[in-house]
Amino acid sequence: GKYVAIVRAFDFLDIFVSPLFVFITIILLINLAVCLYDRLKVFLKIKRKPIGFERLKTHPNVLIFEKNPPSPPFDKGGMGGFDVEERLKKIGFKLKAEAQDAGFPLVKIYEKGLQYWWLSWFYHVGIILAIIGFFLTALSAFEKEVTLYPGKPLTISLYSKETRWNKFLKEIGREISEERKEDEYTFTLKEFKTDYYQGLKIDYPKDKLARLALGIGIKRIEPSKEGFSYMPKMWLTSLDVKKSDGRVLDAKLWVNKPFRTGALTLYQMGYEQKTKVSVHPVRKTGQDSLSNGVNGEVLEVENRVPFQVKGIEGKFVLGQLKLGTLFKKDGTKEKINPVTTVYYISDKNPYETETLGDLSHGKSLDAKNVVFEFKDYEEASSLSYRKDPGVWLVGLASLFVFLGLSVRSFGAWYRVQYAVEDRTAYILISTRGILADKDRVVTRLRQ
Repeated sequence: GKYVAIVRAFDFLDIFVSPLFVFITIILLINLAVCLYDRLKVFLKIKRKPIGFERLKTHPNVLIFEKNPPSPPFDKGGMGGFDVEERLKKIGFKLKAEAQDAGFPLVKIYEKGLQYWWLSWFYHVGIILAIIGFFLTALSAFEKEVTLYPGKPLTISLYSKETRWNKFLKEIGREISEERKEDEYTFTLKEFKTDYYQGLKIDYPKDKLARLALGIGIKRIEPSKEGFSYMPKMWLTSLDVKKSDGRVLDAKLWVNKPFRTGALTLYQMGYEQKTKVSVHPVRKTGQDSLSNGVNGEVLEVENRVPFQVKGIEGKFVLGQLKLGTLFKKDGTKEKINPVTTVYYISDKNPYETETLGDLSHGKSLDAKNVVFEFKDYEEASSLSYRKDPGVWLVGLASLFVFLGLSVRSFGAWYRVQYAVEDRTAYILISTRGILADKDRVVTRLRQ
């Protein structure tokens, strides 16, 4: 409406490359880079310094271990019967620092686990790499579609002059790279396979009041008594992929299972169908159908695309062609005799379709003064192919981020500061991470 100028100016229909989004993302990138640099300088200078003995001794969370009555020789840790440092080393702690104030006992720091500040720093590096990958994708990625028919090889190229980066180079008058032989792939379709489930078919009423009755629950939804619906189970494409070096790869892909090799990624998008039908216009005389003198014509019709029959008003449409394997509700399966539905579109009301009936392979249908006969069919696989130089960087960076976050959140980091005075040991335990268990360390020390 009236805000279309704003939508166009900020490119909100393609938000991830809109000027506003790019500007905010660049600000975020700069901010992260500055913070990382600042933190790096700090982390490299970090020197662990134990707290003073007096602070350790009076800390509200300090643990106190009393030494047993003297039984020489005394242990080094100052705790009767065992050595604190030996116990810490056995459960994976390492000495990181020690310090002693004048006139007070020595305080030592032991640590175990990955340092959480470096984990945080590294997964923020991952965020920066992911953002760079996003920009690389936005500038260089492109996607195109290809339709493969059996026995008809088709060559594509993973090069496009229409990427944002190439368009930018053109605008500033710079030369762009030319297409290379290495970018070419040749596809040869070997098989396109479709499978269907036997589903429930429901005939919804066209009358508004009847639909309202269904909506408010006055009338029940009943399954159709005429056949069943075909629910897609699998669209599978099997093809040969010939690379520029002459190697031929045996490729298979289906919905949600792309095929990848090198910089090429193939996705299953759908299919294209063409049906050969013989049409015979007829005239009605009582109960009989007689030829009107016009010879039958064989048409190659693309399914779901309207076509006309000479001498007949309006248009006809063949619905989706059902073929392949049907998995029935009783657990059996059968080959589908190719079948399609014939629809009629009136010139007076082009927005409504009238169902004329089903047309099976090798059979005929008499409707609207036309005899349709199913002669043959051809089915093609519709694929999309994509080149995205940034996807590997985004994937690697995202893995980096989530691993860092996971270890940072669910890992376990411990720091133990301890000192011994006479026959009393003072131990202060700090933890980070959900899986860190302070009590487990205390139990191990007491055992």
